[in-house]
Amino acid sequence: MLRIDRICSILFIFAFALLIPSVKFATFIDELIAGLLGALAIADCIINRSWRRYTLMWIIIAIMTFYAIYSLIFLNYNTPAAIATDWIIQLKPYIPFVVFLAVKPTFSGKQKQWLRYIAIFNAIICTLSFFMPKAFMATVMGHISYPGIVLLISALIYAFTAEHNRLSKPDILVIVTMLSAGILCGRSKYFGEFVTAIFFLFFYRASAFKYMSLKRRIIILTVPLLVMAVGWSKFRFYFLTGTATTYDPEVIESFARPVLYVTGALIFINNIPFGSGLASFCSWASADPYSSLYHEYGISSVYGLSPTVPDFICDAFYPSLAQFGIAGTILFIIFWIYVARLLKKVIRQNPQDNRILFACGWIIILTILIESIASTTFVQTSGMCAMMLLGAICSTAYPSVIQLKKQENEN
Repeated sequence: MLRIDRICSILFIFAFALLIPSVKFATFIDELIAGLLGALAIADCIINRSWRRYTLMWIIIAIMTFYAIYSLIFLNYNTPAAIATDWIIQLKPYIPFVVFLAVKPTFSGKQKQWLRYIAIFNAIICTLSFFMPKAFMATVMGHISYPGIVLLISALIYAFTAEHNRLSKPDILVIVTMLSAGILCGRSKYFGEFVTAIFFLFFYRASAFKYMSLKRRIIILTVPLLVMAVGWSKFRFYFLTGTATTYDPEVIESFARPVLYVTGALIFINNIPFGSGLASFCSWASADPYSSLYHEYGISSVYGLSPTVPDFICDAFYPSLAQFGIAGTILFIIFWIYVARLLKKVIRQNPQDNRILFACGWIIILTILIESIASTTFVQTSGMCAMMLLGAICSTAYPSVIQLKKQENEN
């Protein structure tokens, strides 16, 4: 019998260890991990006859394949090679989650210790990078926001590896230190992620609102408002005013990100229900070769979105949903609802022992949703590590192979 669970555990450690090098020096890691996990899933199905537990993966692959065929036959915005590349890119974050969900990998005591060592090493390197020259940050980290997300993931993995799923006082100190160090990235989105992480790890309790005083409820509900207040200046700069003090519709043409959002909305309206197709808009594959959709909507002359300088085309994840239209966006939302329901089962199984797992799961979901506003973390190595961890967490509420076979026999 092929022990795919052990192989997945090793791959997770491997991906986490290369989280920093993957930005500039090993950019192929995310594709490699996704490919290996996909191959392992197929091998598991053939050798162990475990086709049923990968049902979600077959559904997701079928949906992406439909969009690839739809893009090839009914649309003509990019080349078949670009569409195939985008098919792989869009599948990347889902494969790690589904495989870890199905396999239910477990980590030995030694493996958990290694994960903790890597987490501490990553945290030290990322923290030091904030004090290095800008050239170091650009060469090693790519962007100042990246150390922040690595610190957050490292803190979550450190919490995930806690003995008996209980955080000791030293654990809490290390986790808070890692999360606090991430604030040095100075990004508004990280402030929101930081508050989310602190709340779920140290303050959230199942059914807490039922027994909470009105005063405490008001304080907790005020937290999101404070986060939005802190991030408002950056939101206003990027999406409304630019360098001006009041909203000017003309300013929007000089900023790539708002142009992507506005154009994405137009593509939604003009391409109901399946969008503009793969490799057409706001994805890496739509920049090389350059998608003709940018010319069609008149944004090919915007700095950062032009054929000669396409640096900001892959700058945010949400606009790329225009490729999938209303139908694809609804499926995207359904996926996260499904994950949220799995987390609900996790906490209901054992409210005490699974509290940290539940907290880490929700922090990952909210972090990905926040990051997707102004980055493509979801389809990068950091996003894949987060999705692997999320799959491992949700697997505690997913039927095992034995349970699935028993259901098949009963049917």
